[in-house]
Amino acid sequence: MTHYGREAGLVLIGRVLQNLNGFVLSVLIVRQFGIAAAGTLAVATIATVVITVLGTFGLIYVFPRIDVPEPVRNALGFTAALVVIPLGLPVAILLGVVAGRTFEEAAVIASLSLGGCFFAQTNIVNALQVLHGRAWRSIIPPLGNFIGLIAAAIFGSSYLAFALILAGFRFAGTLTAFLCLQRSRITLSFFWGHVRTGAHFLTADILNLGSDQLTILIVSFLMSRADLGVFGLCRQMLTVSDTPGWSKVQSKYPVIVSDRQKTVAELLRIMPRLGAYFGAAAAALTVPLGLFVYHSWKFMVLAPLLLLSVPLRYLLTVYDVALRAAGAIAITNRISLLRGVLALMIIPAGAWFGGAPGAVIATMLNTAICVWLTRRVSVTFDQTTANPLTQGGS
Repeated sequence: MTHYGREAGLVLIGRVLQNLNGFVLSVLIVRQFGIAAAGTLAVATIATVVITVLGTFGLIYVFPRIDVPEPVRNALGFTAALVVIPLGLPVAILLGVVAGRTFEEAAVIASLSLGGCFFAQTNIVNALQVLHGRAWRSIIPPLGNFIGLIAAAIFGSSYLAFALILAGFRFAGTLTAFLCLQRSRITLSFFWGHVRTGAHFLTADILNLGSDQLTILIVSFLMSRADLGVFGLCRQMLTVSDTPGWSKVQSKYPVIVSDRQKTVAELLRIMPRLGAYFGAAAAALTVPLGLFVYHSWKFMVLAPLLLLSVPLRYLLTVYDVALRAAGAIAITNRISLLRGVLALMIIPAGAWFGGAPGAVIATMLNTAICVWLTRRVSVTFDQTTANPLTQGGS
């Protein structure tokens, strides 16, 4: 924790709890419903991620930039948290109809996809807590999630019942977190005005994660549910190892906006080391998980292989966020579009040729290319603005 400030450490704890919940969710699903059920979870993750990204309305990037009283900012976030539910529901249902192979699987996919609303709400409330110096409250949503997992494991007699119970407890957790915030009244025009501002920051996220999830949707038609389940579990380990990096950058974002050169140089020095450390820590868990929980030799081999790309992913996060903090939105959008096109070409091709192993290798190749491209764009931008971004990162 040497390089982590108090707020970063508290955000990290919340993120670790959330990822622990994700791990517990996978374990419960595999143990109760089989490895193929993990494939269904991987499909549901498509809508979950899309809703998570869109459901913040870009406000997490807007909050540090607006000079309004704390209750007004909180009301803005709470309104977004309410609006995301009716907007996310059709997306969840649509994915279930398109990707579900049976009616029950379609219903399960839709129910699990509602987790996207929960994660969007969590990201919004956590951004507010960090700004107000109350990051310790970021444990409230994952605590509600964990209680929901216990309830779902006990009372979820079917996969669908399991998913619905979990969704209810998740929303209770985020509602509790928002109720702890002091709020004032805002007008609808005030809300939509800031949503329009946030949309400019959101475009790159949509391109990055939207293409990533479209890639998974395509892959789901190229692999068996069991193979897709293994690939999804490997990606989950990648998400776990990504958590400290995202927590570090999230806690530093207000500082990046105000003092970009110094903060980015510091991040570029420490993030590869952090990525290597947390990637190795996650890899150490794969053998016992593969042997005693998932009973899958493919997972034991492929997950550590995929985790070798974690240091590169940490660097990609820094370069990407630094461009946004500098206001280079158009540049960020263009590079995000290019990265999305590459992902749609490379990863499905790997899955088609080699199943889960091919998809893992293709994912690593795609990450390396994306880092190279984004770094080149960052260097060019900094040379233009006379603000070297690669100091300490080259």
